[in-house]
Amino acid sequence: MKKVAIKLENCYGIKKFEKEFDFSDKAAFIIYASNGSMKTSFTKTLKDISKGESPKEEVFGRESTYTIENENSEAIKPEEIFVIESYDADFYSKRMSNLLMNKSLQEKYNLVTQDILDRKNEFLASMKAIVGNKVSVEEECLQAFNSSNFLEALAKLIDSDILTMEDSGLDFSKIDYFSLFDPKIEAFVKDDKNYRLLAEYGSQYDTLVENSTFLKKGTFSQYNATTVNSTLDDNGFFKAGHEILLQDGVHIKSSDDFEKMLQEEKKKILSDPKLLKRFDQIDKKLSANASLRNFRIIIETYPELITKLVSYESFKRKSWIGILKNQVSEVSILVELYKKAQEEIKKIQDEAQKESARWRQVVDIFSNRFFVPFIVEISNQEDVVLKNSVPTLSFRYKERDEEKEIDRSKLNTILSGGERRALYLLNIIFEMEALKEDNKKMLIVADDIAESFDYKNKYAIIEYLMEHYSCGLFNLIILTHNFDFYRTVGSRMLNSNRKHCVMAIKNEEEILVKDGQYLKNVFTSWKERFEKNDTILIASIPFIRNIVEYIDSEEAPNYLLLTKLLHMINYSDGKTTKDISLEDLEKVINDVWKTNKSISTNRKDKTVYNLIIDVADKISSSPEVDEIALENKIALSMAIRLIAEEFMIQQITDDCGTDEQIKEIDSNQTGKLLSLYKQCAGTNKAMLPILEEVSLMTAENIHLNSFMYEPLIDVSILQLKKLYRVLAPLRSEAEI
Repeated sequence: MKKVAIKLENCYGIKKFEKEFDFSDKAAFIIYASNGSMKTSFTKTLKDISKGESPKEEVFGRESTYTIENENSEAIKPEEIFVIESYDADFYSKRMSNLLMNKSLQEKYNLVTQDILDRKNEFLASMKAIVGNKVSVEEECLQAFNSSNFLEALAKLIDSDILTMEDSGLDFSKIDYFSLFDPKIEAFVKDDKNYRLLAEYGSQYDTLVENSTFLKKGTFSQYNATTVNSTLDDNGFFKAGHEILLQDGVHIKSSDDFEKMLQEEKKKILSDPKLLKRFDQIDKKLSANASLRNFRIIIETYPELITKLVSYESFKRKSWIGILKNQVSEVSILVELYKKAQEEIKKIQDEAQKESARWRQVVDIFSNRFFVPFIVEISNQEDVVLKNSVPTLSFRYKERDEEKEIDRSKLNTILSGGERRALYLLNIIFEMEALKEDNKKMLIVADDIAESFDYKNKYAIIEYLMEHYSCGLFNLIILTHNFDFYRTVGSRMLNSNRKHCVMAIKNEEEILVKDGQYLKNVFTSWKERFEKNDTILIASIPFIRNIVEYIDSEEAPNYLLLTKLLHMINYSDGKTTKDISLEDLEKVINDVWKTNKSISTNRKDKTVYNLIIDVADKISSSPEVDEIALENKIALSMAIRLIAEEFMIQQITDDCGTDEQIKEIDSNQTGKLLSLYKQCAGTNKAMLPILEEVSLMTAENIHLNSFMYEPLIDVSILQLKKLYRVLAPLRSEAEI
C-alpha cells in the first residue's frame, strides 16, 4: 500500500474529492481542514467504507460514488481501513483480546477440556439407556443435586461415599423415569390442591402398611417385595428347595406363594374404603393429558410411590442416587479423570494469569503518557486467554490515597470531557496495538484525535502517532482543524514536508488539497521578504506591533504609531492614521527588527494608509482565489477595519454634532464605535449588519502573533473580498 488514490463524489458534504496519497517516502499525511470544509464528511465516508457500506449524500439524495485504490489500481478492502473518529463514547476495541491470546496455552487448555468433555458425553450417552432418550441426564442431575457443574456434583457424591447414601430403591429399568419425573408431573404434584390429596393418600396408606404383617413402612414396601421375589426366583432360590419363614410363622415355598401373599396384602390395603376414596379423588385429575395418564399407570402399579412424591425434590434426588449407585464404577472412573483434568487446568490457568505482558504494555503506554484519575485492569483475563472471551475492563478511580472500583458507564459521568476522550483513546490504543500484533497493513484515518485534550495529553498523542508512523504497517491520514496541532505533527513527524503536510480548500465545486504553508515561523520568512512585497509589508504591521508591546510597552512611540495603522485615529498629538508615511513606517520597522531595509525608496511621501488601500484593491480585484495566503487576509482585514471605522466616525460626528465621545475611546475602538453608531438616530441602519460583520471578523484577528493567526487562516478569502467590495465605496463618501 505505497499509494492510496481516493476519489469521492457526493459523499455526505463532499461534492468532489480526488487525491493520491503517496506513502512511499513518508507513511503519513496530515490535512489541515477548517471547520465545515471536509473533516466530518471525509471521516464518515471512510467509516462507511470500512464497514462494507456505501456512503450517502443526505441532503439532495444525489448518487454517491467512490473508489479507494492502491498503486496497482486494486480496491482497498474494507477490513484494511481503520477510522479513528474524533470521539465515540461507545467505541470498544473488538481486537483487544488478541493482546491476551496465547495459542500454545489455548491448545493445551482445549486438549484437556475436550478430553474430559468427550468422556462426560460418553457417560451421559450410557445413562440414556437407563432413563430414556427423552431425559436430559445432565440437566436432571444438576437440578436434583442443586449444582451448576455436572462433574463437580458427581465428584462430591463419590467423595461423600455414594454407596452409603439413602436412595429411592427404584429400578428404572422397570419404571419409566420420564413418566415419573415429567415436568408436567412435577407441576401436578406441586399444585396445592393436588399436593393435599397426595399427602392425605400417603398418610392413609402409611397407616395401613403399619398394620400389615407382611409389609413394613420405610423398609419393606410392595415394590421391595416384588423386587425380592423376582431376585429369588431369577437366582433359583425356591428351585433349590429353600423356603421363606415370615415373622408370623407362615412358610413360603415358591415364587407363586410369594406373589400370592403379596397380592393378598396389596388387595387388603388397596381395598380400604378410605384409601379408595383418596385414590379416586386423585384419579379424577389424571386424565388431562398423556403424561398424567402414564403417571397413573405407575402409581396404580406402585401406590406406595404416592407417599414419596409428596417430598418431590428429595424423592428425585434419592432416585438419582440409586441410578448412580448402579453405575458407581463408571462414575468413579469419570470423577478420577475429572480431578486429573482439573489439576492440569489449574496449572494452565496459573500460566494464563501471567499472560498479561502484552496487554500490560498497552495499559502502560496509556498510563505513562496520559494523565487520567483512574487505573485500568482486566477482570476476566483467564477467560480471555483460554476461552477467547470478550475482555471486561475494570476501572479503579483514584483520589489522593483512596481508590474505588467504578463501573464504565458511571465513570463516563464523573470524568471531565478531556478525561472521557482519554478513556476513548485507551480503546483506540488497544485497537492499534492489536493491529500491530496481527501484522496487518492498514490505512488509518484519524479525525481531530487531539481535540479537547490539554497541552500535555495532546503531545502524548503526537508521540504515539509517531511510533505508529514508523512501525512499517500503517499509513496514516490525520485530519485536524487545530493549526497548532497541524504544525506540531508536521514538524515532529513529517519534517515540515509541504507535500505531506497539506491543506484542504473547499470551493463550490470540490475539495482541493494543496501543499501546506506556514509550517514553520511565518514571520521569519516575512522578515526577509517584506522589503519587496507590499502585501507582506502591510501584513507584518500587526506582528511588529506585538513585538513592541512585548519588549517595550503600549505607551511606546513605536507602539502608538503602529496602532494608528490598525485603527482610524484622527485625534492625536502627533500624526493621524492618514498622515503616516512609508518613511515613518520604515524607521519603526528597522528600529524594531534591527535591520536596515528600505521600503520608501521613490515613495517617501506615500502614506501607509493609501498603500493599505492599494494592496486591498489589488487583492479584491484579482480573479485568483488563494484560500491559504495569510498575508492577503490580514491586509484585507486591515483595510476593511479602517474604512469601516472612518465611516462610523463620520456618521456619529454628523449625527451628534460633536466628536467628544469618539475622542474618549482608548481601547476596543471598533466595538465602541459600533455601539455609538447604533445609538445615533440619524445613522444608516441598513449598514448595521455589515458593520457588525466587520466587528466580528476583525476584532481579534489583526492582533496576531505566531500562535494566534489560526482564526484568519480559517476565514474565507472570498468572504473578505466580498466584505471589502461592499465597504470600498464608503471610502469615497468619507473623503467628500
